[in-house]
Amino acid sequence: MWIKLTAGILFVLGGMFCGFNMADKLKKGVDFCTEAERLLNICESEIRTSSSDVYSIVRRLKKEKFKINISIDGLPECYSPETDFRDQWCEAFRGINWINKDEIDIMLSLGNMLGTTDAEGQLKGISDIRTRVEGLYKMRQNEYDRKGKLYRSIGLLTGAALGIIII
Repeated sequence: MWIKLTAGILFVLGGMFCGFNMADKLKKGVDFCTEAERLLNICESEIRTSSSDVYSIVRRLKKEKFKINISIDGLPECYSPETDFRDQWCEAFRGINWINKDEIDIMLSLGNMLGTTDAEGQLKGISDIRTRVEGLYKMRQNEYDRKGKLYRSIGLLTGAALGIIII
């Protein structure tokens, strides 16, 4: 009897874990948008205040601590003819396996835009990307609000149902 009760409790906990894990994936999308906004603010301030090049921006980004795992450490801090900044930027963001295609597209467009025009052109490009991030943030937040609680509840209920079946 104790073994069945223990198995039932484990199923409840497993279902609850699965539900919370799925809700956490939705929360990561919201967190990514928040951190992308912060990254855009840093890029914008570097360009606006000192017309920094991409390598100065990378040095500043490496000093910041982001809540999400963005692999900026592999980006070059100074010009080298052997390395292409845009290729390395793409590799840094394509290496993140938990973000969606929309988030990757936004970050890749930022990397492709940085350093290609004068300061005003870059600021306009950042403003356009910021608009996309804000729209994506609203969409991700709405999705999290609608589905997060649902996933947690369904996970718990599924685990409880399996636990009752086992008992």
